[in-house]
Amino acid sequence: MKKQPLLTALCAIVFASNATAQQQCSAVSGPQTNALVELYTSEGCSSCPPADQWLTRLKTQGNQLGNIVPMALHVDYWDYIGWKDNFANPAFARRQREMAASGHARGVYTPQIAINGQDTRSWVSESRFKNEIASINRMPAKAEIRLAVNSHTLKSAQVSTSIKTAEAGPLVYYLALQENNLQSTVNAGENRGEMLRHDYVVRQWLGPFKVGADGKTNESHEIHFQQAWKQRDLSVVAFVQNSATGEVLQALTLGLCKD
Repeated sequence: MKKQPLLTALCAIVFASNATAQQQCSAVSGPQTNALVELYTSEGCSSCPPADQWLTRLKTQGNQLGNIVPMALHVDYWDYIGWKDNFANPAFARRQREMAASGHARGVYTPQIAINGQDTRSWVSESRFKNEIASINRMPAKAEIRLAVNSHTLKSAQVSTSIKTAEAGPLVYYLALQENNLQSTVNAGENRGEMLRHDYVVRQWLGPFKVGADGKTNESHEIHFQQAWKQRDLSVVAFVQNSATGEVLQALTLGLCKD
């Protein structure tokens, strides 16, 4: 696909071996930095399915690659060419433009990968990607995240988030609810006739929420579900970011508690 102009435009499945889980309802990030991998994609984009498949393969490659928190954010700006992506959200296109601006990218496009808030093409080479992840994982974490799913029903979950950091700057955190094992039969547009499969699809996006001036935050958030979402495939992602520079300080993911 052509680039869009910049101004237009669960139990811890994190592959973080040093993120520890307490029972199946809580997790804490470790002393090293986890890599937040954001894929910007669209079912209306003919060049996106290979990137979607690449993200899915991370499920089985996690132990080989390092500590990774993947997310797939489906953008809506290709819907006009014939196929409406049911996973798309205008908020994800805004997020992509903000990432491109703070990360000094030349623009937004699909598929586009950002690692810890920075646009990258390293994912097209396994060795380059491994090296980039390893470099991030060697960095001492600049923030600690604790997540807990205190309770959940068929309609919602109560998630508590605790953050500690000594970093200065305008710091914010985000929460995302994502789902694995999704598929769509595309009946129009560039991928007409294709069966597309997706993982780490962001279903709900919350934030940004401000981190306290003292670098600490303890908050509780209610995340609402839609009936069609499969709770066994849902997980919650949290990450802390400097809103001025776009730098991601730490990321963590946690699945819903088992009944």
